[in-house]
Amino acid sequence: MRWLATKPSVKSDYSRWLRAGGITPEFLDPTNALPDALDAFDALLLTGGGDVDPALYGAERHPQTGEPNSNRDTLERQLIDRFLEIGRPVFGICRGIQLLNVAFGGQLIQHVPDWLATRGHGAAECHSPASGDAQHAIRFAAGRRLEQALRGTETVNSHHHQAVDPQHLGRHLRVAAWSGAGVVEAVEGVDLPAPVLAVQWHPERMADGSAPAATALLNLMRSLAQATRSNDLLKIWI
Repeated sequence: MRWLATKPSVKSDYSRWLRAGGITPEFLDPTNALPDALDAFDALLLTGGGDVDPALYGAERHPQTGEPNSNRDTLERQLIDRFLEIGRPVFGICRGIQLLNVAFGGQLIQHVPDWLATRGHGAAECHSPASGDAQHAIRFAAGRRLEQALRGTETVNSHHHQAVDPQHLGRHLRVAAWSGAGVVEAVEGVDLPAPVLAVQWHPERMADGSAPAATALLNLMRSLAQATRSNDLLKIWI
């Protein structure tokens, strides 16, 4: 299988994880033009990275929000539109889930520690430690494909300070998982021409992709991509 992926800062983790699942990734630099033959790819993967420009969802920039990369924001939104037009799945990781929410008209929490504090959680749940990844509990919405695929998973990793705003979820998206403190950890697409699935955590960094949760997620993503090629989506996608 051949997937197009937006180029992350650390490409090796994604490449190793995807190749372990029989996927050949082609990484696209944000400064490049939109490729022509997108139907040659089985799926689009939006990787992790910097903060999405808050101007795209009508918000003022928070002091903790990083300098936006307008080239990447624009290119990824174009890629989402094009891949859905040709009926290919779109998957997101970390920044990817955030960009998808914005692309579908939603908004973001610009600084998760502030949001957790307003909910009375304070420092009880860290999502962006000074080094490495955080580990925290996760709970899945019943009846979702993700809940079925990752049954038994109790914790995931993460490293982010922004997140999907659950009060301003993008149209055609539904929450599939939350952290213990209520941070949106996964979304799934609804009533779209192709599957959309995104997670806030980093499966590509979970024990070099060998952890059961990382493997299960990759298998689900592969099955969805294969189904679009065989026009067999109704059998596997809710």
